[in-house]
Amino acid sequence: MRLNSTYAKPEIHDKWESIYRGNPLLDRLNDQIMDRIIGCIQPAPGARFLDAGCGIGDHTARIARKGYECVGIDISPLILEKAEKRMHDYGLSSRVRFICQAIEDMSICGELFDVVHCRGVLMHIPDWRKALGSLCAALKPGGHIVILENNVKAVYLRAYLFARMFFKNRSASRVVKTEGGVEFWTDENGTPFVARGANIQVLNDTLHEFQVEPVRRFSTSFIGIELFPAGWPRNAVIRLNHLVFLLRISPAICKGNAIIGKKSP
Repeated sequence: MRLNSTYAKPEIHDKWESIYRGNPLLDRLNDQIMDRIIGCIQPAPGARFLDAGCGIGDHTARIARKGYECVGIDISPLILEKAEKRMHDYGLSSRVRFICQAIEDMSICGELFDVVHCRGVLMHIPDWRKALGSLCAALKPGGHIVILENNVKAVYLRAYLFARMFFKNRSASRVVKTEGGVEFWTDENGTPFVARGANIQVLNDTLHEFQVEPVRRFSTSFIGIELFPAGWPRNAVIRLNHLVFLLRISPAICKGNAIIGKKSP
Protein backbone atom coordinates (compact mmCIF):
# COMPACT_ATOMS: atom_id res chain seq x y z
CA MET A 1 0.00 0.00 0.00
CA ARG A 2 1.21 3.50 -0.88
CA LEU A 3 0.25 6.46 1.32
CA ASN A 4 1.57 9.23 -0.91
CA SER A 5 -1.78 11.02 -1.05
CA THR A 6 -2.06 10.90 2.74
CA TYR A 7 1.30 12.53 3.38
CA ALA A 8 0.82 15.11 0.63
CA LYS A 9 -2.15 16.56 2.53
CA PRO A 10 -1.31 19.79 4.39
CA GLU A 11 -3.60 18.90 7.30
CA ILE A 12 -1.38 15.94 8.18
CA HIS A 13 1.63 18.24 8.38
CA ASP A 14 -0.38 20.85 10.28
CA LYS A 15 -1.17 18.24 12.92
CA TRP A 16 2.50 17.25 13.22
CA GLU A 17 3.55 20.89 13.47
CA SER A 18 1.04 21.51 16.26
CA ILE A 19 2.63 18.70 18.28
CA TYR A 20 6.33 18.82 17.43
CA ARG A 21 7.07 22.46 16.57
CA GLY A 22 6.94 25.81 18.33
CA ASN A 23 7.79 24.55 21.82
CA PRO A 24 11.04 26.09 23.19
CA LEU A 25 11.67 23.07 25.42
CA LEU A 26 11.41 20.69 22.48
CA ASP A 27 13.45 23.00 20.25
CA ARG A 28 16.27 22.93 22.81
CA LEU A 29 16.19 19.13 22.97
CA ASN A 30 16.18 18.84 19.18
CA ASP A 31 19.12 21.25 18.93
CA GLN A 32 21.11 19.07 21.33
CA ILE A 33 20.15 15.87 19.48
CA MET A 34 21.50 17.41 16.26
CA ASP A 35 24.65 18.50 18.10
CA ARG A 36 25.24 14.92 19.25
CA ILE A 37 24.64 13.57 15.75
CA ILE A 38 27.16 16.00 14.27
CA GLY A 39 29.63 15.16 17.05
CA CYS A 40 29.30 11.44 16.32
CA ILE A 41 29.82 11.59 12.57
CA GLN A 42 32.07 14.70 12.39
CA PRO A 43 31.29 15.67 8.79
CA ALA A 44 34.02 17.42 6.84
CA PRO A 45 33.58 21.15 6.18
CA GLY A 46 31.25 21.61 3.23
CA ALA A 47 29.73 18.12 3.57
CA ARG A 48 26.47 17.58 1.69
CA PHE A 49 23.43 16.36 3.62
CA LEU A 50 20.15 14.85 2.48
CA ASP A 51 17.23 15.52 4.84
CA ALA A 52 14.72 12.83 3.85
CA GLY A 53 11.11 13.61 4.73
CA CYS A 54 12.06 17.16 5.64
CA GLY A 55 8.56 18.61 6.09
CA ILE A 56 8.76 22.36 6.72
CA GLY A 57 12.52 22.11 7.09
CA ASP A 58 13.01 22.28 10.84
CA HIS A 59 15.97 19.89 10.86
CA THR A 60 17.10 21.08 7.43
CA ALA A 61 17.63 24.50 9.00
CA ARG A 62 19.57 22.98 11.90
CA ILE A 63 21.92 21.32 9.43
CA ALA A 64 22.35 24.44 7.29
CA ARG A 65 23.06 26.64 10.31
CA LYS A 66 26.09 24.48 11.00
CA GLY A 67 27.52 25.45 7.63
CA TYR A 68 26.61 22.35 5.61
CA GLU A 69 24.77 22.16 2.30
CA CYS A 70 21.46 20.33 2.53
CA VAL A 71 18.91 18.96 0.09
CA GLY A 72 15.49 18.36 1.64
CA ILE A 73 12.97 16.01 0.04
CA ASP A 74 9.32 15.60 0.88
CA ILE A 75 6.20 14.39 -0.88
CA SER A 76 4.09 17.50 -0.22
CA PRO A 77 4.61 20.44 -2.62
CA LEU A 78 2.64 22.80 -0.38
CA ILE A 79 4.81 21.99 2.62
CA LEU A 80 7.97 22.48 0.57
CA GLU A 81 6.74 25.94 -0.41
CA LYS A 82 6.56 26.76 3.30
CA ALA A 83 9.99 25.25 3.84
CA GLU A 84 11.52 27.38 1.07
CA LYS A 85 9.99 30.52 2.57
CA ARG A 86 11.38 29.64 5.99
CA MET A 87 14.88 29.13 4.59
CA HIS A 88 14.64 32.52 2.89
CA ASP A 89 13.51 34.15 6.14
CA TYR A 90 16.37 32.47 8.02
CA GLY A 91 18.93 33.57 5.44
CA LEU A 92 19.79 29.96 4.60
CA SER A 93 18.58 29.74 1.00
CA SER A 94 22.11 29.60 -0.41
CA ARG A 95 22.81 26.34 1.43
CA VAL A 96 19.44 24.61 0.98
CA ARG A 97 17.28 23.36 -1.86
CA PHE A 98 14.22 21.14 -1.93
CA ILE A 99 12.94 18.31 -4.12
CA CYS A 100 9.35 17.06 -4.15
CA GLN A 101 9.59 13.28 -4.30
CA ALA A 102 8.66 10.10 -2.43
CA ILE A 103 11.61 8.54 -0.63
CA GLU A 104 10.90 5.01 -1.85
CA ASP A 105 10.88 6.19 -5.48
CA MET A 106 13.74 8.62 -5.41
CA SER A 107 16.78 8.55 -7.59
CA ILE A 108 17.91 11.88 -6.05
CA CYS A 109 18.69 12.98 -9.60
CA GLY A 110 21.86 10.91 -9.55
CA GLU A 111 23.27 12.79 -6.55
CA LEU A 112 25.28 11.25 -3.72
CA PHE A 113 25.55 12.65 -0.21
CA ASP A 114 28.05 12.57 2.64
CA VAL A 115 25.25 12.27 5.21
CA VAL A 116 21.63 11.10 4.93
CA HIS A 117 19.38 12.26 7.77
CA CYS A 118 15.94 10.64 8.15
CA ARG A 119 14.06 11.48 11.33
CA GLY A 120 10.72 9.92 12.20
CA VAL A 121 9.92 9.14 8.56
CA LEU A 122 10.49 5.44 7.85
CA MET A 123 7.90 4.64 10.54
CA HIS A 124 5.21 6.14 8.30
CA ILE A 125 6.21 4.31 5.09
CA PRO A 126 4.62 0.86 4.53
CA ASP A 127 7.47 -0.33 2.26
CA TRP A 128 10.18 0.87 4.62
CA ARG A 129 12.78 -1.55 3.20
CA LYS A 130 12.51 -0.02 -0.25
CA ALA A 131 12.74 3.46 1.26
CA LEU A 132 15.80 2.51 3.31
CA GLY A 133 17.42 1.02 0.23
CA SER A 134 16.91 4.30 -1.63
CA LEU A 135 18.47 6.24 1.23
CA CYS A 136 21.50 3.96 1.45
CA ALA A 137 21.95 4.13 -2.33
CA ALA A 138 22.14 7.93 -2.04
CA LEU A 139 25.14 7.68 0.32
CA LYS A 140 28.69 8.19 -0.85
CA PRO A 141 31.09 5.35 0.02
CA GLY A 142 32.21 6.01 3.59
CA GLY A 143 29.21 8.29 4.18
CA HIS A 144 26.88 8.18 7.19
CA ILE A 145 23.16 7.58 7.50
CA VAL A 146 21.26 8.83 10.55
CA ILE A 147 17.88 7.21 11.25
CA LEU A 148 15.61 8.22 14.12
CA GLU A 149 12.80 5.74 14.75
CA ASN A 150 10.55 4.43 17.51
CA ASN A 151 11.77 1.28 19.27
CA VAL A 152 9.11 -1.44 19.48
CA LYS A 153 10.78 -2.91 22.59
CA ALA A 154 10.60 0.35 24.54
CA VAL A 155 8.97 0.18 27.97
CA TYR A 156 6.44 2.78 26.84
CA LEU A 157 5.30 0.83 23.76
CA ARG A 158 5.19 -2.49 25.59
CA ALA A 159 2.98 -0.93 28.26
CA TYR A 160 0.76 0.60 25.58
CA LEU A 161 0.33 -2.73 23.78
CA PHE A 162 -0.47 -4.45 27.07
CA ALA A 163 -3.10 -1.83 27.93
CA ARG A 164 -4.74 -2.24 24.52
CA MET A 165 -5.73 -5.80 25.44
CA PHE A 166 -8.18 -4.34 27.94
CA PHE A 167 -9.38 -1.35 25.89
CA LYS A 168 -9.60 -2.76 22.36
CA ASN A 169 -12.99 -1.28 21.62
CA ARG A 170 -11.85 2.20 22.61
CA SER A 171 -8.84 2.26 20.32
CA ALA A 172 -9.17 3.72 16.85
CA SER A 173 -6.03 2.05 15.55
CA ARG A 174 -5.49 -1.42 14.12
CA VAL A 175 -2.33 -3.25 15.20
CA VAL A 176 -0.39 -5.28 12.64
CA LYS A 177 2.68 -7.22 13.76
CA THR A 178 5.37 -7.59 11.09
CA GLU A 179 9.01 -8.62 10.93
CA GLY A 180 9.94 -4.94 10.88
CA GLY A 181 8.02 -4.14 14.06
CA VAL A 182 4.48 -3.31 15.12
CA GLU A 183 2.36 -1.07 12.90
CA PHE A 184 -0.53 1.06 14.13
CA TRP A 185 -2.99 1.76 11.32
CA THR A 186 -5.80 4.30 11.35
CA ASP A 187 -8.24 5.38 8.66
CA GLU A 188 -9.90 8.70 9.38
CA ASN A 189 -12.36 9.93 6.77
CA GLY A 190 -10.82 7.66 4.15
CA THR A 191 -7.26 8.78 4.92
CA PRO A 192 -5.09 5.76 5.83
CA PHE A 193 -2.15 6.42 8.15
CA VAL A 194 0.52 4.19 9.69
CA ALA A 195 3.02 4.62 12.51
CA ARG A 196 5.49 1.83 13.24
CA GLY A 197 7.44 0.82 16.30
CA ALA A 198 10.56 -0.58 14.66
CA ASN A 199 12.35 -3.80 15.44
CA ILE A 200 15.79 -2.22 15.75
CA GLN A 201 17.63 -5.51 15.19
CA VAL A 202 15.80 -6.04 11.89
CA LEU A 203 16.54 -2.43 10.95
CA ASN A 204 20.24 -2.97 11.64
CA ASP A 205 20.25 -6.24 9.70
CA THR A 206 18.65 -4.46 6.75
CA LEU A 207 21.32 -1.77 6.86
CA HIS A 208 23.90 -4.55 6.57
CA GLU A 209 22.14 -5.79 3.43
CA PHE A 210 22.73 -2.35 1.90
CA GLN A 211 26.46 -2.36 2.84
CA VAL A 212 25.94 0.00 5.76
CA GLU A 213 27.45 -0.88 9.15
CA PRO A 214 25.56 0.40 12.23
CA VAL A 215 28.18 2.17 14.36
CA ARG A 216 26.22 4.07 17.02
CA ARG A 217 22.85 3.97 18.73
CA PHE A 218 21.51 6.30 21.42
CA SER A 219 18.19 7.28 22.98
CA THR A 220 16.39 10.48 22.02
CA SER A 221 13.22 10.11 24.11
CA PHE A 222 11.70 7.78 26.67
CA ILE A 223 8.03 8.35 25.90
CA GLY A 224 6.00 9.91 23.10
CA ILE A 225 4.69 13.44 23.60
CA GLU A 226 1.83 13.06 21.10
CA LEU A 227 -0.53 11.46 23.63
CA PHE A 228 -0.28 14.37 26.06
CA PRO A 229 -2.16 17.68 25.78
CA ALA A 230 -0.26 20.88 25.14
CA GLY A 231 0.78 22.83 28.21
CA TRP A 232 2.27 21.49 31.40
CA PRO A 233 1.50 17.77 30.72
CA ARG A 234 3.39 17.77 27.41
CA ASN A 235 6.14 19.99 28.82
CA ALA A 236 6.64 17.56 31.70
CA VAL A 237 7.14 14.71 29.23
CA ILE A 238 9.57 16.78 27.16
CA ARG A 239 11.61 17.50 30.31
CA LEU A 240 11.65 13.78 31.13
CA ASN A 241 12.81 12.96 27.60
CA HIS A 242 15.51 15.62 27.81
CA LEU A 243 16.79 14.12 31.06
CA VAL A 244 16.84 10.64 29.51
CA PHE A 245 18.83 12.03 26.57
CA LEU A 246 21.34 13.86 28.78
CA LEU A 247 21.84 10.84 31.06
CA ARG A 248 22.33 8.60 28.00
CA ILE A 249 19.80 6.05 29.23
CA SER A 250 20.00 2.78 27.29
CA PRO A 251 18.14 3.03 23.98
CA ALA A 252 16.96 -0.57 24.47
CA ILE A 253 14.22 0.63 26.86
CA CYS A 254 13.51 4.01 25.25
CA LYS A 255 10.96 4.90 22.58
CA GLY A 256 13.05 7.28 20.50
CA ASN A 257 16.21 5.73 19.06
CA ALA A 258 18.90 7.23 16.84
CA ILE A 259 20.85 4.75 14.71
CA ILE A 260 23.98 5.91 12.87
CA GLY A 261 25.42 3.76 10.10
CA LYS A 262 28.51 4.07 7.90
CA LYS A 263 28.57 2.87 4.31
CA SER A 264 31.41 0.65 3.18
CA PRO A 265 34.19 2.60 1.40
